[in-house]
Amino acid sequence: MGIQYHIGPMRLDVDAQVLIHDGAAVALGPRAVAVLTVLVSHANEFVDKSSMLDAAWPGVVVEEANLAVQISSIRRALARVGGGGWIETLARRGYRYTGPVSEVAGRSGARAPAERERTNLPELLTSFVGRQRELAEIREHLPTTRLLTLTGTGGIGKTRLAHQAAVATLDAYRDGVWFVDLAPLTDPALVTSALAQALQMKNPPASSLLDALCSHLRTREMLLILDNCEHVLDGCARLIAALLRETTHAKVIATSREALRLPGERVYPLGPLPLPKPKSDTKTIARADAVRLFVERAQRQSPRFDLKADNARAVAEICVRLDGIPLALELAAARVGVLSVEQILRLLHQRFRLLTSGSRELPRQQTLRALIDWSYELLDDAEKALFARLAVFAGGWTLDAASEVCSGDSIAKEDVVYVLIGLVERSLVVADDDGDRYRMLETVREYAREKLAAASDAKALRERHRDFFVSLSVNAEPHLAGPQQAAWLQRLENEHDNLRSALEYCLVSGAGSRTGLRLCAALHWFWIVRGYRAEGLDWCMRALAIDPNDAPTQERAMALHAAAILAYHVGDLAAARAYDEGSLAMARSLRDQEGIARATISMGNLRLRQGDVTAAQALCEEALVIARTLHDPWLTLQSLNGLGNVAAAMDRYSVAQSLYEESLQIARQRADRVRIAILLNNLGYLAFQQGEDSASRELHEQSLAIRRELDDSGGIAYSLSGLADVALRQGDHAAAGAFSRDALCIRRDLGDKMGIAELLEKQAAVMGAIGNALQAARVGGAAERLREEIGSPLTTEERLRHERHMAAARASLDDAAFDRAWNEGRALTVEQAIEVALGAHSTVAH
Repeated sequence: MGIQYHIGPMRLDVDAQVLIHDGAAVALGPRAVAVLTVLVSHANEFVDKSSMLDAAWPGVVVEEANLAVQISSIRRALARVGGGGWIETLARRGYRYTGPVSEVAGRSGARAPAERERTNLPELLTSFVGRQRELAEIREHLPTTRLLTLTGTGGIGKTRLAHQAAVATLDAYRDGVWFVDLAPLTDPALVTSALAQALQMKNPPASSLLDALCSHLRTREMLLILDNCEHVLDGCARLIAALLRETTHAKVIATSREALRLPGERVYPLGPLPLPKPKSDTKTIARADAVRLFVERAQRQSPRFDLKADNARAVAEICVRLDGIPLALELAAARVGVLSVEQILRLLHQRFRLLTSGSRELPRQQTLRALIDWSYELLDDAEKALFARLAVFAGGWTLDAASEVCSGDSIAKEDVVYVLIGLVERSLVVADDDGDRYRMLETVREYAREKLAAASDAKALRERHRDFFVSLSVNAEPHLAGPQQAAWLQRLENEHDNLRSALEYCLVSGAGSRTGLRLCAALHWFWIVRGYRAEGLDWCMRALAIDPNDAPTQERAMALHAAAILAYHVGDLAAARAYDEGSLAMARSLRDQEGIARATISMGNLRLRQGDVTAAQALCEEALVIARTLHDPWLTLQSLNGLGNVAAAMDRYSVAQSLYEESLQIARQRADRVRIAILLNNLGYLAFQQGEDSASRELHEQSLAIRRELDDSGGIAYSLSGLADVALRQGDHAAAGAFSRDALCIRRDLGDKMGIAELLEKQAAVMGAIGNALQAARVGGAAERLREEIGSPLTTEERLRHERHMAAARASLDDAAFDRAWNEGRALTVEQAIEVALGAHSTVAH
């Protein structure tokens, strides 16, 4: 049982992380138990605070106040038995335990004879990692629950958690805790016999074994653990139903990949271990339970293995790729003795070959494949067929999608829901909390994909999947500019992995090239709003490259237009111009007036950004004529906005105001919140240009609120940038720096070179204003070079304002020093310049 201590009338079980009094667990969290263990194991000795902090928060830096909270909890618990003074405080140093203590079990883990008479729980040779919340909840449920069923996919840790819960509550059951492993059974009729054998019943009558068991247990206070029930479910259900009916105090924990569906059953679904975010720092990664398990098991293979800055992200990626499934993590950790974590990560695409050599006692856990084979073989033919077909989905699916894509042959469309329910009940499919979406753990999906690849209908499944998501995207497109845009943006976000999969199939299957072009056109606004601009441009480029000399088609013209807008939004103005010109030429050859208007609006915005105001005005005016001829409110709105931008660049503020307001009125009539936010932002910049700071701030804040609701990352950056302008002019340098820094981080993530250049200039202005002239010069020089590279000059008003800020910075240095720093900045890469700008912000904020 591991190390246990008697502390007066209480018992401290170190492995189970529980303090027990009068047969019940004391309300003491795992961190407090860890602290108490350190103190008790060094009774009457001084223990410094750092030792206790390391024990309770391994690998984590925390304030000493957290330790004081745990000490207070321990003192309250001990006070119940008169031990309120058993912990002494040594001022500014640490603590000492001075109460009665005796060790019950040695480090060998051998169970005392009296305990052996009360349980047959197998001795475990590895530590229990994580699951503290689940363990606490199970212990909370047990006093009021006769049947608790732990469900979950294979390898998720059901058996280990049930075992740990039993260890922690052993003293609560007068007649002990008894464990029955049902995995070796093949006949449900043998379940009763297996329990009788585990209880060591003497000569039970062969004819009425169930009656004898019920009689034996009728007055006993006992916890029974029936492990691995799924393949003998009927036998388990009959046995447990009789026990619950005929006995008074017997309780059951069952582990199964599906529920028993008995009256009074409390089902506890067990999910994967909490996962890290691979981009986090090493300390944050180390806190995740999945990482803790991997590291602990890896150290058994390679004692010198440790989580470090150079391997933490690879370990985190392994945990994510393996879904936080404990068995999969243990199998991967077993490879640390012969492979680096980077090599393990690279080989995970062959996970069923790599992850072998698990438990020698359980053949079904010797390989990851055998684990899922065990579940798969329990399915009926329809469930096996749907299981394979569902592998076509990436990132989950809705019931509608499954019914449309996966029905046919042996499964009627109306029957898909019932077969799907069976897969959920068997823990091969996970239903999200709201019940609207379903998914497979990636390891399970990888297995299902093998089954799909071997199926005769695999190609037809891929085509139906493609067609479903093309239809979804085309249907979504008009809604992205109307009152339901938030819902449709989120729907596309939910299906993003499926959309990627459909696009990939379009591009590799040859016959789907025109469909791929149409899909790119339908998704381009979603990519812009949700911050997938570089990815979207890459999809467009790949789709357009399949048949570069193809005859003009509507699909190709629309994809060229999409590519132009995406290239504009990542600051590749040369590519944007080429795509614009191609789109316009193709629209003209097709005599597509709507396409011509879209292309001329896009070209007008581009020419304005490139400093050609006259060309921009002519293009937007041409678009407006077409839009009004077509009576198209969306094109009219866009044309008016473009002309408003032209008027603002020409300092014709009253004209710009009128154009923006007319465009805003149309946007409000259409309930197009994306464009309402854009126009509020434009009006905010116009107010700023006219010195109306209060009005400008209010308009930018209104725009920002809408963009946050829509999760429009690029739009959020625009609004933050406008707020930075206002704060800087009003002398609030801390706010200006914070706004521009947050916006710069977004622009960096989006790969938006135009936005990066603009925000480098704002950061340079902030640095100059707070006296950091050298850094201001460096960042200003970097911004100048970036603008030259992308061909996006400042407008007259922007240039004059920027020159004023840089002149103030130059005035605090001699010209030679300023010029030297400026040239140093011009030599920086974009990423280096961003790091300089963001690093300087810390000075502003504090």
